[in-house]
Amino acid sequence: MSVPTITMPGAPVSPAVRKPLGVSRAESRWLLWPPLVFFAVALGLPLLMLVTQSFEGGGVAYGDALDVPTFAGSLMRTIVMAVVVMVLTVVLGTAYALAIVASPVWLRFGLLAALILSLWTSIMVRSFGWMLLELPQGALHWFLGLFGLADEPLELYQTTIGMYPAMVAVMLPFAVLPVMSALQSIDREQLNAATIFGAGPLLTFRSVTWPQILPSMLSGGVLVFVMALGFYVTPLLLGGPSNMTVSGVINAQMNQANRPDIGAAMSILLVGGTMIVYLIADRLFRVSEKWG
Repeated sequence: MSVPTITMPGAPVSPAVRKPLGVSRAESRWLLWPPLVFFAVALGLPLLMLVTQSFEGGGVAYGDALDVPTFAGSLMRTIVMAVVVMVLTVVLGTAYALAIVASPVWLRFGLLAALILSLWTSIMVRSFGWMLLELPQGALHWFLGLFGLADEPLELYQTTIGMYPAMVAVMLPFAVLPVMSALQSIDREQLNAATIFGAGPLLTFRSVTWPQILPSMLSGGVLVFVMALGFYVTPLLLGGPSNMTVSGVINAQMNQANRPDIGAAMSILLVGGTMIVYLIADRLFRVSEKWG
């Protein structure tokens, strides 16, 4: 026969001991091994091979890389392109995200479908599509000709300006998705309260919406900038040999100039610069918190 437990008034009651939920510390260590091994093989080994290749001549490849005439010009061109693409993509991406959230259901579905379809389509396919649009007598020339606006062939293909629309189109989903997520997480009661107290649409956006989506805009902009620094296919197809970016110069050193050590040194310099940009942005804007 069980004896009932008597609790004296005022006596502290010990809480029931419960087994913690989730996995143990030992199990969590085992779960970390697969991603660590994957990143070590997929990222660590290629970087190690690049570093080894760049130091084959005793490290002189880094000095030779800086002496290549096209490298400095391509580096400046790449940075300018990344900045312009980042600004345009963040502005258009924010507008696109606002349109998705504020649209009726049928239009929202169409905008989301177009965005996801663009994200799933190969970058090579999208770049070739823009190339067909920008050819001197391509689809854009034909469309403008319908309104009598294009009597001469267009001089847009393989120019600096011709790279920007294609780059923005390729990068747009990476700026839309963070802002759209931030917009969907805004408490509707805050918007209703601003409206009740007489705030118009612009004041509501500036005081309620803007502060909450700004971190997502910054994180999306940093992501676009970092990705644009290393882009190869789109600038090569749309910009041409006279507007080569750093990735194009690296490819030329490895495959045409037969200097893989210089190409590897340029790659390490590009990766190092990209990591510095990311660390500074993470320090200033905490972008890793939005991504992770």
